Amino acid sequence: MNTLAITCIRDEGPWLLDWLAHHKAAGFTHFLIASHDCTDGSDQMLDALDAAGLITHVPFVPKGEKSVQWQAMKLLSKHKRYRSADLALFFDVDEYLVMQDPRSVAELMPETADAMPLRWHLFGNNGFGTWDDVPVPERFTMAAPDGIALPLAHFFKTLHRPKAFRDLGVHRPKNPKDQDLPNWVSASGAALPTAFAMAQARINLFGVPHEKERAWLNHYSVRSIEEFVLKSARGLPNHMQKPIGAGYWAERNFNVTSDTRIAAMRPVAHAVRAEMAAFEPLHKASVAAHRARLKTLLSRRDVVELMWQLTLMGGSTPPGPTQLAAHLARLKTLTPEA
Repeated sequence: MNTLAITCIRDEGPWLLDWLAHHKAAGFTHFLIASHDCTDGSDQMLDALDAAGLITHVPFVPKGEKSVQWQAMKLLSKHKRYRSADLALFFDVDEYLVMQDPRSVAELMPETADAMPLRWHLFGNNGFGTWDDVPVPERFTMAAPDGIALPLAHFFKTLHRPKAFRDLGVHRPKNPKDQDLPNWVSASGAALPTAFAMAQARINLFGVPHEKERAWLNHYSVRSIEEFVLKSARGLPNHMQKPIGAGYWAERNFNVTSDTRIAAMRPVAHAVRAEMAAFEPLHKASVAAHRARLKTLLSRRDVVELMWQLTLMGGSTPPGPTQLAAHLARLKTLTPEA
């Protein structure tokens, strides 16, 4: 089966090889990767991986003020690699697929299904301030509880059959090809209601039972404080004007539950990474570029103050259902101008 992992990156070189190795070990047969405005050598790494036949690299130059990620979606939706794939998943380099029992992503979705949402599982920084060049899943093992009362923690990305949709989307593919709605199933294999398939703007699974899930995405959105500072300086691909600061950290840095379920997948990922030894010099060069950038950032007072704030904050406390309901009620009372 032709299974395609798709992503869009800018300056993700230090984390790229492990992400590729993990997902190649998980059964993805190819990778379609768009890149833009790279300054850390990750574009050179992508070119080398492309030349070796491991990925297809699609460099592009963003135009105007539209979301860079949506510009990438439009470009990649038309690519022959996407259109010819049997299964595809668009996700980011800080998101790792975890599977409970299948040995390959090709075994996840029933043949009768067209789309399967894979929910986020938010991981915190484990109390780490410094950045060590060690694979992300092995450094960060503390996470939010599965049933956390926070809609953000139930966002998803979608494993899907490209033949059933017209366009890629960040969280879910868009515009069914036929008049009939695509068949959506949960990660446990249960059919999702028609209303879910129709609600193309819905991007979270809050309220949908998550028991017996066979797969999800570990989302390492904060990593260590030093890595977070680098991310803050880089910005978000889909919200260019949205700052990445203490508020972003507070909504994602949950260190409540120990979760090592990804560990079972890591030995095969290590073996695949060892086969990619030819690209290690490019990896090391990218790490060096980011360490030099971090040194420059640490000369700024606002960056040092942000790091101190994050250190003082520690991990976030999950809200209870009553707290969440009160917060949502307050939001509803606010006018758009407020």
